[in-house]
Amino acid sequence: MKKFTYQATQKLYALIVGIIFLLILFGQWCSYRMKKGFLVPNIVILVGFILVGLVIYCWRYKENRKQKEARTWNYDLVVKISLIVLFVIQIFIAYNIVFEPGWDAGAIYNSAKIFVSGNRADVVKRYSFSMYPNNLLLLFIESAIISFSNLFANENEIVQLMVFAVLNSMINVAACYLTYKSANLIFKKKIAFAAFILAVLNFGLSPWNVIFYSDSLGLIFPVLTFYLFMKPNKTEKMDWISKIIAVIVGCIGYNIKPQCFIMLIALFIIRFFSYLKDKKKLLQIVILAGCFILSLITIKASVNMICERSKIVLDSSQTFGMSHFLMMGNNEEGGGVYSEDDVTYSKSFATPQERKKANIQRTFERMKDMGIAGYLRFLAKKMLTVYNDGTYAWGGEGNFFMVVFPQPDNHIAVFLRNIYYADHKYYDIYVTVMQSIWVFVLGAAAVSGLGKENRQEIIVLMLSIAGLTLFEVLFEARARYLYTYAPVFCILAAIGIEKLNSEIKKKSRL
Repeated sequence: MKKFTYQATQKLYALIVGIIFLLILFGQWCSYRMKKGFLVPNIVILVGFILVGLVIYCWRYKENRKQKEARTWNYDLVVKISLIVLFVIQIFIAYNIVFEPGWDAGAIYNSAKIFVSGNRADVVKRYSFSMYPNNLLLLFIESAIISFSNLFANENEIVQLMVFAVLNSMINVAACYLTYKSANLIFKKKIAFAAFILAVLNFGLSPWNVIFYSDSLGLIFPVLTFYLFMKPNKTEKMDWISKIIAVIVGCIGYNIKPQCFIMLIALFIIRFFSYLKDKKKLLQIVILAGCFILSLITIKASVNMICERSKIVLDSSQTFGMSHFLMMGNNEEGGGVYSEDDVTYSKSFATPQERKKANIQRTFERMKDMGIAGYLRFLAKKMLTVYNDGTYAWGGEGNFFMVVFPQPDNHIAVFLRNIYYADHKYYDIYVTVMQSIWVFVLGAAAVSGLGKENRQEIIVLMLSIAGLTLFEVLFEARARYLYTYAPVFCILAAIGIEKLNSEIKKKSRL
């Protein structure tokens, strides 16, 4: 059963990522929602990488294949120094481009300011927490951070937003480090270092650091859950502690961003089928699942208690369940992304039960109306919305740059804003560069699905990406929903590089 599970997972992953990679290569010219324009087509980007790869091959494996490396790097030290430099750069960029976002991120931020000011009963007037109660934990976290920042500069928005940026940067740097450490569980440090470099390029310098929302905050959870769950421990006691913490981290991640839970599901599934004949290991999985349920109940009870003490009154009859996002994710006219018409439709029902029934009914009606061919065409366009954007939908939400503060009096600030602000001078170049990095990462990740794989760690990573993609297929889609799994994509890309490198070495010996 273990062998079958591993093979099925790898084939599913290879099929999904392979199809998506072909889609972004040859389907980018069709129209779809949230489409970004690039200065260079994806296929040209790929050809460019192939040519560079051929040059490297000719130089390294033909002319210099007999030469040995003069020295071995201390990768751990290089990574740690790089992380310090990266953190400083992140803060510097944030200081020069910081702004107040609109859309949900801005609404929750303003709700948090109201919460801190003491008018806590008015919090629900700023944002529909009754409809989206999953954002309550994020509200309380932001409120605590604002209270902390007010100790230094009372109600100074720039200070508050910079404190958010500092925290985001810490999370980002930690995610880069965990990408390296997680890859090192699978390969030697040289390949792990490749994963680290990809992480820095793909998301390490991302401007998402200046927006405190579930995407940037959730970046740490899947990779941390994976690392804590899979890392070897010296004693059984430490192994239990590590895995219990991993489950708690996964639970917190679920309450920040539901997609974060997919990693924990993948871990449970693969561990279960890997140890079907080992009763002790199976019992561990059952106990850990119980820990997750207990953690979920604890967090839910804590959030409800804070609401009660803060006099935040929610109307449970307004709650939007997963059926609403399923309906919205199958809206052909809306491209499977956010639809105000669908929100209005769901709000028209008085109870969650009626809303759920109506949502599911409309979902199946939409799928039936599209037909098999139409539905496949719709899914292809939806996957282009999700996967064909190396910026993770930066600048794509409504009123993205809600409040832009006066820029610091220096040329660097002007330059950085021209890069990261939509429709500014160098924005198209920035978008194209990030897309080029993404095409490489996704292409290398697709290569990782080739051959036969029997390493549990890799199968877990593959299943998490397969599960994430199926989640985006079914529910409301956005490119930024992939952001929390950017570290996983970088690890898989490094695996692809290693497999390709091994094949080249074999052929060079012929």
